[in-house]
Amino acid sequence: MAQTLIADFVADLQRVVAMPDPVVEFGSYLTDPGSGAGDLRRLFAGRPFTGTDMREGPGVDRIEDLRDLSFADGSVGTALCLDTLEHCADPPQACRELARVCSPDGGVAVISSVMLFGIHEYPHDYFRFTPDGFRALLEQGFDDVWVAGLGDPAIPMQVVGVGIRGSVLDLALESFPSLAAAQARYDAARGKVRIGPLQLSPRELARAVARDMPRLLRRR
Repeated sequence: MAQTLIADFVADLQRVVAMPDPVVEFGSYLTDPGSGAGDLRRLFAGRPFTGTDMREGPGVDRIEDLRDLSFADGSVGTALCLDTLEHCADPPQACRELARVCSPDGGVAVISSVMLFGIHEYPHDYFRFTPDGFRALLEQGFDDVWVAGLGDPAIPMQVVGVGIRGSVLDLALESFPSLAAAQARYDAARGKVRIGPLQLSPRELARAVARDMPRLLRRR
């Protein structure tokens, strides 16, 4: 299920890149269906949209294994695989499959994943990706690729990527107001104390210091 920021990123992408039909989401299981958060169908209202996942549940129309998709070659216009690849046991094979099923005439794949983030098992959590890692995954089968990391350049919080077949992308972070705004908020760090890539409020920092102070004093 995509985070709100990633859903906003997809909405921005629709304004700058043609995202052809049919649209298929890989990893569409809604972990909180009542909230409506992460449900990408609303962004493609009135268009052919299929939600797939490895298990049945809210938001899932069809069971699929990312490593061995049942879709025919070139049969997908837009493939969405958002906050999902870290839960796949073989991401390179999954991205080869995404390239195979995407149309050679402008087919688009959109991927995202967390990097600086705790283990979250839905039902398993295997990997983290750098921007270069995403680029390598998409370059396996797409003709042009754009990737970006959000947060600290050395340890991004989030990584996103777009691949296209049979065309070229002319994208930059500024192409996506939602991502640019998120990066600006991170850079500004208003009301936060910077500790490497982390940003803590003064209260969070004080709690961390208070928690560790007895241990530090014992070591003096």
